[in-house]
Amino acid sequence: MTARQLFEYALIELNKVEAPSLLLEDYNYFLNKAVINYVNKRYNIYDVNQQTTDDLRVLKGTATITNFVAKGGSKLHGASFVAQLPQDYFHLLSCVAEFNVMKRFKCYTPAVPFQVGVKRLTAEMYAGIINNFYMKPSYKNPYYYLHNSSPVIVESNIPGENDEEKLDTQRDGNSSPVNIEIRYGKDASLFQLASIEVDYLKVPRYIRLTQEQVDETEDNSSDLEFPDYVCHEIIKELVALLMENASDPRLNTNIPVNQSIAAPQQAQSDQGNKRSR
Repeated sequence: MTARQLFEYALIELNKVEAPSLLLEDYNYFLNKAVINYVNKRYNIYDVNQQTTDDLRVLKGTATITNFVAKGGSKLHGASFVAQLPQDYFHLLSCVAEFNVMKRFKCYTPAVPFQVGVKRLTAEMYAGIINNFYMKPSYKNPYYYLHNSSPVIVESNIPGENDEEKLDTQRDGNSSPVNIEIRYGKDASLFQLASIEVDYLKVPRYIRLTQEQVDETEDNSSDLEFPDYVCHEIIKELVALLMENASDPRLNTNIPVNQSIAAPQQAQSDQGNKRSR
């Protein structure tokens, strides 16, 4: 489905095909907002079932990050390293750390790296786990922490885009670098962080429709990156935004009539609990 088709289908839903009461720049704004709304809703129940995973498969990316800077000066954090996530980063799905063993220790052999899953750390959690033997950061139980305020900025080895004006192929959605900090206690002398592999959702590609593309007989607008069935879901989000903006009374009936099958409430709450851990 193309950007112009999406525009035309939205006008059909609004009964405004012959006389669209919508500026094209307003349409571009509401369309990109509808995409973000849809992606955020599906991310909230990501991996609940195969459909919710498929809905966002075109945005899934994997990055292996090897550039780190040690964050020193704090006995509280112990071993702590900061890296920069890709510039098209939107939401994190998973994180795995690879450590190099510096010397023989227990069952670990030097020069043989090992991998371990990294858990999400919140500011509130950290105060409760630093003195908990079973939950405190260690090489067996590392944590990641996302922020933008680190004094050390590391250039990512994943290229991004820095165009001043957004293009219809651009994914640059972060005005400042997003840093990920890996904390694993006081084990840096034995285990050295070699790399982290993150699965994440990319920023949705910016959608831009011009007046020339609307006026042309042949549709030369850009193709949307989502499969057609997802585009129809985005149209629902878009139409709801346009109706609300125009104070259209049909909004009260449009949303219930066009409601798709949602994930079970129990599945949504379980997924929310997993992400809060």
